[in-house]
Amino acid sequence: MTPFDQFLQFLVAGWRLDVAILAKLGVWLFLLLYLGFSLVVVRQVKLMSHTVNGFLENQLSIMAWALVLLAVAVFIFSLFFL
Repeated sequence: MTPFDQFLQFLVAGWRLDVAILAKLGVWLFLLLYLGFSLVVVRQVKLMSHTVNGFLENQLSIMAWALVLLAVAVFIFSLFFL
């Protein structure tokens, strides 16, 4: 075995890359993206309410903020149980 191979073995020996850890990180990344998406939905509803006057403005705003609360709750839930 060459010295370079020994050096690589030394570096990699401490690494334990587990599939479950990668899956958790992937889920958390997806949930952060979902949280960002829900904030974009709130912004779009606000822009729409300034442009179009309608009788569903309040209901749409409430539903958009409910989506944000749901995204935050799911992210916090995943932090505790994943």
